[in-house]
Amino acid sequence: MFEIIGYDLEVYFRGKYYGSIRMQDPDREVMGYSGRRELVLADDWQYKKKRLKAGTVVMTECVPLCGKLLGSFKDKMNVLENSKVYYNY
Repeated sequence: MFEIIGYDLEVYFRGKYYGSIRMQDPDREVMGYSGRRELVLADDWQYKKKRLKAGTVVMTECVPLCGKLLGSFKDKMNVLENSKVYYNY
């Protein structure tokens, strides 16, 4: 339904988000929360001001990065119509 423009490997340490690594191809079959894996860092890793030493066990999650909506104009409008959530206030 959407164009996939890449993948993010999100890194979590002790339950907190530490950063991400941009990839062109996924490293696993199952994406998102259900595809989480533990990983032992081989090298020191730094993202902005956060640093993790080699040998640290982190949790990783692969997430697809979506681009534009694919299909004809009619298909796009159908997807947008069916994606709205209506609330009764």
